[in-house]
Amino acid sequence: MRYFNKKLFIGKPTVFIFLSISISIFGLIKAYTNFKQSKKLYEIPNSYTYEILSSDNKIISRLSRKFSIFDNEDLIPSSLVNAFISSEDRRFFEHNGYDLIGLIRALRNNLKSGSIKEGGSTITQQVARLIFLNNELNIQRKINELLISLFLEIKYSKNQILKIYLNNIYLGAGAYGINEASQVYFGKLIPELTLSEIALLAGLAPAPSIYSPYENFDLAIKNRNKVLSLMYINGYISRNNYDKALAEKITLHDNDGKGEFLKDKVLVNFILNEADRIIKSTKSFKTQKHLIIKTSINKRWQNIAQNLSLLAYPNEIEFALLSIESNNGFIRAFVSGKKNNINEFNRVSSAIRPLGSTFKIIPYVAALSNGFNLNDIFNDVETCWQDYCPKNFSNRYYGEISLLDSFKVSSNIVPIKITEELGFIKIIDFANKFGLGYKQKLEPSYPLAIGAYGDSLFNITNAFATLNNNGRFLKAQIIEEIKSRNNKHIVKNLAVPILIISPEVASKANIMLEKVVLEGSGVAAKIKGEKILGKTGTSDKNRDLWFIGSTRKNTTGIWLGFDNNGETKLSSGSAAYLWKLFISEIYKLKID
Repeated sequence: MRYFNKKLFIGKPTVFIFLSISISIFGLIKAYTNFKQSKKLYEIPNSYTYEILSSDNKIISRLSRKFSIFDNEDLIPSSLVNAFISSEDRRFFEHNGYDLIGLIRALRNNLKSGSIKEGGSTITQQVARLIFLNNELNIQRKINELLISLFLEIKYSKNQILKIYLNNIYLGAGAYGINEASQVYFGKLIPELTLSEIALLAGLAPAPSIYSPYENFDLAIKNRNKVLSLMYINGYISRNNYDKALAEKITLHDNDGKGEFLKDKVLVNFILNEADRIIKSTKSFKTQKHLIIKTSINKRWQNIAQNLSLLAYPNEIEFALLSIESNNGFIRAFVSGKKNNINEFNRVSSAIRPLGSTFKIIPYVAALSNGFNLNDIFNDVETCWQDYCPKNFSNRYYGEISLLDSFKVSSNIVPIKITEELGFIKIIDFANKFGLGYKQKLEPSYPLAIGAYGDSLFNITNAFATLNNNGRFLKAQIIEEIKSRNNKHIVKNLAVPILIISPEVASKANIMLEKVVLEGSGVAAKIKGEKILGKTGTSDKNRDLWFIGSTRKNTTGIWLGFDNNGETKLSSGSAAYLWKLFISEIYKLKID
């Protein structure tokens, strides 16, 4: 049996010290290696402060840009610096990343109170955790934190460390960075914050969930007062400003998002991505720090659409809606899901789902463009193409039927026969002209003709908008204008239409679409006194339910389905009915 040599163990403490330091140095080297790759340090998501407006100049969203770490002219407001210094690290400008005096003071105060009232980590140490480490409580992490903090102090100025901290600190309610916190809690840009509001945000830093004004307003105010007191004691504010800030009534931004789009991150991100595309192509905007982005969104329509999504049942089913002004391509409403403040997946442009019968408009338009007439007769009977034997809905076949009526009843046989006669290449070419077949490449196969291939709600709605615009294709757009705050730099986003089919062919296609709503599968969208053009679509086992419809130079598409691609017990008529509700609300029409 081997015995543990206590003498050897006690006599060699340097071995353990060496190992601890070696592990820490290894961690430091690893951190240094990854330092230049840190997105939190070197990539700023928004390089400009923005204000997003609706088409009628109402505010949709506004957000200050994050502080530029390497731009010395990009100054942090002094009140913001002083509030966080007073609250989190009073000796920030005096220590070298690790404050032994502050740690002893915090330990003494915590022991005195019997609970953890004060943290001992410096702002630099918090930056080390935010960027490189985690919140695990162990000695090794603390050693790494100390070493990385020393490295940060050598590599960066105090001002730069503060910028990194304020850009990344989590302040609750989904807000990372002081710029997002300013937006979430007060709906303001950073320069617009009052001293009282800044103190409240600084008071959130130790425990955002505990001190959240949305969860515990009184405790948040108590912590705000504490920060103000520290700022006064440390000589950062006068007695007069201290008293005014204490007396100021805190008014929080509407956190439930009613009437506002601040919580709709999908919509805001889509707008910003489009803005970035325009900015990159406009040299004069690259140096602008504050931009006003006017969108085409109709705020009333957007609210109607978002509320409409809640009517889609069962609760787990998802909903997406896109409404386009057909004659200019401007997007008036854009809803990517029921809870777009929680689930940030863009179901309008990123979800690629089988288009079902909505795609059938393509082979029919191709037929009309190649000399076919609405009254031409086809034989709608059970047919196999080699081993592919598609079925009509409910296994119903109509025998000899006109092109017009075959579209009305959504025959599966006729569009495949059209495709066979014209050739796959021609059908794919027409689909591409209408903006389809780029998300998922279309292959020459018979199921292509009846919508087996996937695309987005954005693209299929845009295709139908082309028919409603007399055959002129315009890629849907959400930005009308971008300008600098001083109005010196302005760019208007005006698209040029491309005629892809003749107005005569477009008119015949619209006759088919109108027939679908009057007598066919889209009857659930019918509104008395309104001319409505539309098409339903259903994928295998009702996994995807579509209705794309046009009226009054507006084209709106609706999709229903489960994110996990599960089967539904609904029909495309459900999408058509929701479409009717939306149109009746936006145009204030009476429906049965």
